[in-house]
Amino acid sequence: MRNNTSTTQAQRHKRSRRFLLSAASATMLLCLAAHPQERASGRADQTQGNALGRVFYGNFTSPSVRSFESRGDGPLDGMIKEGKLQLTQEDAVRLALENNVDINVERYGPDSSLWGIDKGRAVLNPAVSLSSNLNRLVTPAGSVLQGGETLLNLNTDYNLTIHKPFEPGLDVDVNFATRRARSSSFFQSLNPSFAPTLGVTFTQHLLKDFGGITRGRFLRIARNSLNMSQEEFVVRATDVITNVLNTYWDLVFNQEDIKVREASKKLAEVVLEQNRIQEQVGTMAPLDVIQAEAEVAARNEQLVTARHNRRIAEDQLKRLISSRLDPGAIPASIEPTSGPAAPPAPASDVSEAIRRALEIRPEVRQSLLDLENKKIDVQYTRNQLKPMLDFVAGYSQNGLGGVRILRDYSQGFFGAPVIGIERGGFFDSLDSLFSRKFLGYSLGFSLQLPIGNDEARATNAQAQISYKQGEERLRAQRQRIALEVREAYDRMAMNRARVESAEVTVRYAGKRLEGEQDKFNMGASTTRFILEAQRDLQDAQSRLLQAKIDLVKSRIALDKAVGDTFSAYNIELKDALRLK
Repeated sequence: MRNNTSTTQAQRHKRSRRFLLSAASATMLLCLAAHPQERASGRADQTQGNALGRVFYGNFTSPSVRSFESRGDGPLDGMIKEGKLQLTQEDAVRLALENNVDINVERYGPDSSLWGIDKGRAVLNPAVSLSSNLNRLVTPAGSVLQGGETLLNLNTDYNLTIHKPFEPGLDVDVNFATRRARSSSFFQSLNPSFAPTLGVTFTQHLLKDFGGITRGRFLRIARNSLNMSQEEFVVRATDVITNVLNTYWDLVFNQEDIKVREASKKLAEVVLEQNRIQEQVGTMAPLDVIQAEAEVAARNEQLVTARHNRRIAEDQLKRLISSRLDPGAIPASIEPTSGPAAPPAPASDVSEAIRRALEIRPEVRQSLLDLENKKIDVQYTRNQLKPMLDFVAGYSQNGLGGVRILRDYSQGFFGAPVIGIERGGFFDSLDSLFSRKFLGYSLGFSLQLPIGNDEARATNAQAQISYKQGEERLRAQRQRIALEVREAYDRMAMNRARVESAEVTVRYAGKRLEGEQDKFNMGASTTRFILEAQRDLQDAQSRLLQAKIDLVKSRIALDKAVGDTFSAYNIELKDALRLK
C-alpha cells in the first residue's frame, strides 16, 4: 500500500515538474515572440547574436550601431595617373556617393529611424516580474484558540506575473503565486504549508483604447518616419549631387575659359610685336606700342584671374568627392573629360513633367507621409475622447499542500498527541492546484466617466488643426514644385537659344577680326580697332562657353525639379544608403 502511495506521489511530482518546465518554456517563447527581427532595411546589431541572447543578455546591453564613415579615398587615389585625375561627370557623382561627408551624415537618419520601429513595437512587449518576500512575525496570543501563548509565524511569498498587451486593446495577465507558511500554533494542521494560486485575467478596453489605433499608433508612425527619413536622404543626396555636377561644370568652364584667354593674349602679343617693329622703322607712333602693351597686361590679368577661378573650382570639387580633412592636398590636378555637349530636349512636355514631379519628388512623399502621421494622431485623440469602459474576466486555480500533522483527538481537543506525520511539500500543493477542484471565476465591467474632458477635446482639436495645416503646406509645396519645373523648362529653352545666338556672335566676331587684321596689315586700320576686334571675339567665345555650360546646368536643374536625379545617374537608393 505504501509502495502504491509512493508511486502515485512520484507520478504527481513528475507531472508537476513537467508543468513547471512547460510554463518556463512558454514564458521564454512569449518573450522571444516579442522580439521579431526587422532587418530588411539592413540594420545590424552585433550584440544580439541569437534569440536566447536577445532575451537574457542582449536586452540589457548597449546595442552596436552601424558606422557610415567614409571608406577612404582608395578608388579616387587609384584614378590618379602622373599627377592628374581625369574625371567624367559620372565619375564625380560616384566618388561623391562614396566619400562625401555630408552624404555620410545623412545616412545615419534612416538607420536611427529604423531603431524607432523597435521603440514603436515596445508597447506590445510582454513584461515578466518576479518577487519574493520573507516575513517573520512574533505576536502574543489573546485567546486559547490561537494555539499557544506566543505565536511565531514565518511566511515566504513568491510571485511570478506575466503581462502581455495586444494591439486590439486586450491585456492578459498571468499570475502564479505561492506562500510557504510555518506557524507555532497548536492548531496548524499543515506545518509548513504551501498555498499556490494560478490566475489569468483578461481586460478588454471597449471604448477608450479599443482597437489597433492606440497601441499600433507608435509603430505605424515609426514606419512612416522611416520612409520619411529615407526620402529626406534622397533630398539631401540630390542637393549634394547637384552641387557636385554644377561645380564640375564650373571647372569645365574655367578650364576652357583659360584656353580662350591664353589665345586672346597671344593675339595681343602678336600685335604688340608688330607694333614694336613698325616703331623701330619709324612707321608707327610710340602711343600705339603703349596701347598694345596695356592690352597685353590687361589680358594677362584676366588670365591670372581665370587660373585662380579654376583652382577655386577644383578645390571645391575635391572637397565634394573626397573625405580628407584637407581635400586641397590631393596630389593631383583634376582634368574634366566631359565636354559641354548640348543635352537632349526633355522627352515630355511641361504639363507631363509637372504631373510626374508631383508624384515622385521626395519632398512630396515626405509631406504625404507626415500627413498620414497627423491623421493617425487625429484618430488616436478622437479615441481618447471616449470614456473608459473595460470588460474584465478572470479565472483562477488554487491548491494547498505541505507536511500534515496527525493528532489523536479522542482524549480531548487540547493537548492532543501527535500520532503521525504525512510528508508533503511544494509539489503536493501543485497536485492540488491542478486537480481542478478548487476553481474561481470572475466577470465584471469597469466604467470611468470624466466629469470634465477638456484636455482630451483640446488635444483632438490641436491634432485636427495640425492636419489641416499639413494639407495646406502640401498644397503650397505642390505649387512651388510646379513653378520650379516650369521655370526649369523655360530656363533650358532660354539657354538653348543663348547658345544658338552666341554661336552666331562668335562667327561674326571672327570674321570681323579677320577683316580688321587684313586692313591692319595693309595699314588701313589702327591698333585700337584690331584690339577691339580681338576683345570682342574673346568675349563672344567666353559667352558661348558660358551659355553651353548654363545649358548643361539647366538640364541638371530640370532633373532635380522633376525628381529624376537618381534615375538620371543610375543611383539605387539601397546602394546609396549602403543597405545590406
